Amino acid sequence: MQLTKNVFLVGSGEIGLSNEYDCHVYLVNGDNDALLIDAGVGIDSEKIKENVQKYVPWEKVSRVICTHSHADHSGGATFFQKEGKEVWLSEEEYNWMNDQRDEVEWALRLAKNAGGYPEDYVFTYFEPDHVMNETEMISCGALRLQPIYVRGHSPGMYCFLMKTDEGNVLFASDFVFIHGDIGLLNAPGSDLASYREDIKKLSGLHVDALFSGHRLFLLQNGQAHIQKAIEQLNKVIVPSTF
Repeated sequence: MQLTKNVFLVGSGEIGLSNEYDCHVYLVNGDNDALLIDAGVGIDSEKIKENVQKYVPWEKVSRVICTHSHADHSGGATFFQKEGKEVWLSEEEYNWMNDQRDEVEWALRLAKNAGGYPEDYVFTYFEPDHVMNETEMISCGALRLQPIYVRGHSPGMYCFLMKTDEGNVLFASDFVFIHGDIGLLNAPGSDLASYREDIKKLSGLHVDALFSGHRLFLLQNGQAHIQKAIEQLNKVIVPSTF
């Protein structure tokens, strides 16, 4: 599904594009390069590949940029690595995934209890080909993606801001959603205090298109929805979550 000139939705369990447990998976098509934002859950990943090939040759895709390590976003990492694609993950999330595996597994169990994954699902731990930091700009042909480190949903989540001729695009993952909802979880790694602090990083970005990891995406006026989340987190009431 084409969303903008350079962005396509190629995976989503919610609208039946790919496996039912997949997050939204986005394809960014640069002049001579392409990359994916997130890897899906890792079940029937061939469907994501098939969807990509409707828009660009498979060999044009060089990387999968995982916003964080939750299974619906990174469970497909090893599939793409076997396909010859690099998988990138933030340094903060990589350290959490490796050093706090008891917390990772606990969070997975809580998600299964909520129906987020099949009961027999096993997360495949992976070694990223590149560990990102917030200071590096990611190039995709003529396009540039700016990482923004935001805690609250997961210890090492990155959003990505991409400025285009059509406007500013924010790949917001599970940090902020339509109507200002946030991704606070009752699970290890999720923290309301960190949310209050880091949501401020999204202020004043003049976001037009808001492409979150779940639910409806926005093609314009995304900053207004982000501002609503910022305002919610400036009140004593626990904010609405997705």
